[in-house]
Amino acid sequence: MVEVQIGPVRGTYEIRGEKVVLMCPPHPLMGGSRFDVRLDRISSELVKNNISTLRFDYCTPYRGGIGEIDDAKLCVNYLKDRHNFIGVVGYSFGSVVASNIAEFCDAAIYISPMKKIDSIEFTDVKIPKLFIIATKDQFVTPDEGLKLFEESSEPKKLVKLETDHFYFGKFDALVKTVKDFFLEF
Repeated sequence: MVEVQIGPVRGTYEIRGEKVVLMCPPHPLMGGSRFDVRLDRISSELVKNNISTLRFDYCTPYRGGIGEIDDAKLCVNYLKDRHNFIGVVGYSFGSVVASNIAEFCDAAIYISPMKKIDSIEFTDVKIPKLFIIATKDQFVTPDEGLKLFEESSEPKKLVKLETDHFYFGKFDALVKTVKDFFLEF
């Protein structure tokens, strides 16, 4: 595990294999960071399966989502020189950020995806993507996530987990779903 500084962005980079997954955290004003427990668990499992990961923190102060997308783009550019395959995972707010940089990636996973937040909107791209929806999500209704899935281009997959927005009680299922998707490539 290496702490990295990519311009103004701080991150945790775990190098294990040729493939890498960039992880976009939830909303920074709601405590979202690279240390989010879901992202941490996913990262640990990917590393065990020889997939490198980069988790990062958005710069402060909060910039309405546009600046956070710029932070993620810096990370993708950093990874492009080091890996042949870049996947991206975004959780909640991070799913909107991830969708806006997915065009520079090879595959994407959106966990509790939302259509719009603050000044940014979900963007569809034609890469393999997986939507993970919590059926009891108290912040992003399952219908909202399902609509995003239905409106998105192929190739795409959908997984529903019987849990809330925080995936409590379903961390293992969440982690396995993400790992299995990226092992397909």
